[in-house]
Order: sequence, then structure tokens, then C-alpha cells
Amino acid sequence: MTGNSGYNKCMANESYRRIWDFSEPLDDTWEAIPEKGWTFEARPGYARLNNLSETDAPIYLRPCSIYGDCVKMHFAPGAERKGVLFFGFIGGFEFITSEFDFSTGKLRILTHEFHKVQPRFETTVPRAFSTISFCRSRSDLPGLPYEGSCLEIFFDGHSAGRVEHIDFLPESLVTFGLKGPGTFALSSFSIFGPKRPRPEYITVGIWQQSIKKTTAQNVDSLIEGVRQAADAGVQILVTPETSLTGLRPSDNDFWDRDITREQLQRFQKAVASIRNAPYTLVGFPAWIPGHNVEGATANEVAINCHIFVRPDGSPGPMMAKVHSCEHGLWHGKNYNLQRVCGVEAAVGVCHDGHYQDVWAVGVMAGARLCLHPAAGGNLSGKIPDILNSFRTLGENLDSFWVRVNAGGGSAIVYPCKNRKHPETILAVARDLTEDSPTWPEYSNLGDLLAFARIRLWDATGSYPMRTLRSGRQRYEAWKKLMPEIIEV
Repeated sequence: MTGNSGYNKCMANESYRRIWDFSEPLDDTWEAIPEKGWTFEARPGYARLNNLSETDAPIYLRPCSIYGDCVKMHFAPGAERKGVLFFGFIGGFEFITSEFDFSTGKLRILTHEFHKVQPRFETTVPRAFSTISFCRSRSDLPGLPYEGSCLEIFFDGHSAGRVEHIDFLPESLVTFGLKGPGTFALSSFSIFGPKRPRPEYITVGIWQQSIKKTTAQNVDSLIEGVRQAADAGVQILVTPETSLTGLRPSDNDFWDRDITREQLQRFQKAVASIRNAPYTLVGFPAWIPGHNVEGATANEVAINCHIFVRPDGSPGPMMAKVHSCEHGLWHGKNYNLQRVCGVEAAVGVCHDGHYQDVWAVGVMAGARLCLHPAAGGNLSGKIPDILNSFRTLGENLDSFWVRVNAGGGSAIVYPCKNRKHPETILAVARDLTEDSPTWPEYSNLGDLLAFARIRLWDATGSYPMRTLRSGRQRYEAWKKLMPEIIEV
């Protein structure tokens, strides 16, 4: 094995640090849920994985692992070690996996790159050691315009193997376990690396506000929603499409700019007076100069506009519905990506839900929160069927999905079902629960708040990211479409 200068350099650059000595119950980072044939038992300073089956015994961690991360496993002194240990990184169906045979000292590094000879690396190392560390850094990909990964493995701080030019996603999960029968025990497990790109947790709320007869009545409801959300600790509140006015294109005051401006100012003033108010997404008709709209011949163009109102009442940057379908309103065409409360969010409105590109380009650019306000019709049907239709809303994007509809059917949905989260629906309005007096038939129960504390690091955006990174031609095409992140 070579020296430890690379290991020391990796550790010196860390500003994120998470250490588990198993003295406390495992936190949300871990998916350590045994299946038939294997166990994972922890007590202070000692955690043993024991596999009696012929199948793999995997453990997953969701720390939003990024370039520069170094993962360190400290093995319990004197504990039995046998079988084949595996460890590495996984994102979607992509992986960088190392295998170490406790009995022979054989170490292999394999990747999902089946157009390259596997294993990518193979060697034998001494079997007496206390720690294994595996570190992922940025590497180039010869012939491609985007970066790849480099993996280096250290035994007791000394380099045992290194593979560069790995075509692997920039964000991933961490995994380790046993390949078939075996056992080993750890005294601690740690991850060190750069500052994470977004907060670990955020509390998101949905205010399911039905459409009122006047703009003033809609604003009254919005203010009540902000009050309830503030009391619940909500940090980002999503309200329905055109929630400030209500989607009422046949009513004159829907188009009255003076009323809209006055009521928006009233709402902003009310938000500023509410302690711990959230960032609140609201919508209304707005007019922009025709020269800002491709092909326009009108001097002004009415758009379906949405903005975040900050906790101090000030308005955030304007966004527009991407693909409009309302009579009298045109579409903005630009994809919406804003960083709000430290979180990158892609925003699409109602009809935009039909267009995967609206969300995918935002996720490619860093969004892990997809916000979908709508005002489409009145929900009906069996509540269990409605809930089942929500369960995979974020799956193809590997992101959190937040939908709020004025006519009912609002939900906050986890990216993808797994053993840690077999139930992906994190929150729904009360009218979609057994508390509804008409269960199992749906009926609207008026204006309702629902919210959830979500762990953003559980989403890596793996599927849109692979579309982006699928060769020079597609990378260059999608890269041109990706919006800049606008700070709120």
C-alpha cells in the first residue's frame, strides 16, 4: 500500500462531519432494515452485521453524498470478520462498489460502466487493519464535456487502490454490507466532506384554498393560511394557482390590475406582521411588456404569474406558468428555478404537470423540490384511489413533489418507495384522510393546511441527471435549456 498523503488531503478539506458511534438510535440518514437471513444489531461503540443467507445484506445511507466525501468504517477490535464486505456509492441504477474478501485480502473495485473492463481495479492487501476509508472526488471524463468521479480506498489511512474517470452521477447514496454469508462489527462509522449544497431538512406546507368570489375574499383566506402555517413551523408554503385572485377569468375583478395590486400589498403587509411567517408562493394575473414575449404584437401581455412573498412581506422575483391553457393568459415559456429558504425549487403551474421537461430541467440544475400549484376542477371519487394516484409523483424525478389544488387533491410526496419509506405520501389535506365525514368518497372540506418536515438529502435527482449526462450532444442541448437559479 502507498502513503497516506491523499487521505490526509481529503480529510483536511472537510467542512461537513457526521460520526456515529452507535450510542444513540440510528438517525434518518440510515436505512438499516434487515431482511430474512440477516441482522444488524447496535449498542454503544459496537454494531454487528451478520448474514446467514446466500443473498446480499445491504445497508444504505442517505447523506446526499457529493464530490469530496470520505467515508470511514472503524472496525471493532477483536470482533470476528468473515465473508465478502462491499462498500461504495449508488445513485439510481449506477454504482461504484468495492469488494473486500476478509479471508484472502482480495480487493476489487467495480462500476456500472459495462462498456469498460470489470473490475476496474484489483489487488491484495494485508488482512490486519482497523479502518477502511473510501473517498470520492471529481475526475475528468476523457472525450466527454462533463465531469466524472475518482474513487480512492484507504486501509488504516494508506492508499490501497484508486480508479479515475468513472462516469457516475454527482450526488449519490452511500452503501455497505455483506455479499452473501459473513459477519463483521464496527465501532464507529463516519462521513466527512464539503458543505452540503442544501439544508438537510425543510418544513413544507400546502394551503388548499378553494376559489372565492372576490380577490379580497381570496386574500383573507391566504392570510389565514399563512397564520396557520406559521404556527405549525412551516418554512415554505405553497398555495393554489392564482391564489391571490382565485382562478375566475369570467369575473371582472380578476382582470382589474388596481384591485390585484391593492390586495397584493394588503397581503404583503399582513405577512410582515405574522411572526415566523413562511415563504409563501402565491399567484395572480400580471402584465408584462409585449417586447419581452416572443412573437407578440400586443403592447402588453397578460401572464399567469407566481411569486414568493418573503417572511418580511417583500415580493420575490416573478415567475410565469410555462405552458398556459387559460383563456386570456399567455405563457412565460421560461423554466422556473428559484432558491427559497436555501432550497432549490422548480415551479410549474397546473397544466405544466403534463410536461416532464418543466421539472426535469430544474432538477438537472439542482432542484430537489418540485412545486405544482393548480386550480383544475373539483376532485371526486374514492379517496384510496386518489391517494394511490399520488404515490409515484416524484419517482421519475427522484425529487420531492408538492401539489396543491384549489379543487382538492393536495399532497406532499416522497421521491421513491424504499424500505425506510414504504409509504411515499408524507402529507395530505384532511379531506383525503379517514377524518373526512364522507370517507371513502371524497368531498371538499373547505380551506385546509397540511405540512411535512422533509429530509431533502434523501433525493439525488438521479434520473434527470442521467438524461443530462448521456453524451456530448444531449449534454450540450439540455445544458442550454437549464435555467439559472434565482435567489428569493
